[in-house]
Amino acid sequence: MLSKRSNIIIAVMGAVFSFLSVAYVSCTKVGTSPSCNGVVCKNSGYCNRGQCVCPTGYEGTDCGVASVSKFIGAWDVKQLVTGSDTLSAIGRDSSYIVFLKNTATPTTFFIDNFLGNPHYNQLIGTIDSVNTGNFVLDTLRDINMQADKVFIRLNSKGSYNANGQITATVILRHLTPTYNWQVDTLALVLKRHNF
Repeated sequence: MLSKRSNIIIAVMGAVFSFLSVAYVSCTKVGTSPSCNGVVCKNSGYCNRGQCVCPTGYEGTDCGVASVSKFIGAWDVKQLVTGSDTLSAIGRDSSYIVFLKNTATPTTFFIDNFLGNPHYNQLIGTIDSVNTGNFVLDTLRDINMQADKVFIRLNSKGSYNANGQITATVILRHLTPTYNWQVDTLALVLKRHNF
């Protein structure tokens, strides 16, 4: 009889222990990560520990802002030739307006009126997937500029800074009026255009 009683006591203690273990594991503890209840993430983002994790091309607390949106608009450009294989070109500056426009993706934008030329349109800027303030210029598809023999070289890139400006370095290879090839390095500073 004693062994039956001890078996019952052991079974009851096991059941109580199991119940308390489930209750302990399922309750919210102080210091744990916040819940994703009520957190809505847009554009296929997902919630992790109470915060949205955004897919490439979107940012913000709810993934509702396209990364490209900070670039879109009209920009005043100050251009300075900082390097060239023609010495007289170094230091030459110019000003013009470019138009940065949406493409079909949230990670690219078109640049129209590039170099102040109304025929240099739809040059593609591609946003960096890690730092959405940085971008590179398309070096493969400069077909809109080939009639004038202007080619963008690798390492042509830019960034959006905390002051709301864009700075860029562009390396161009172009045909001069005397039909010689020239390579120029341009420093560009873009500020929002005020109409």
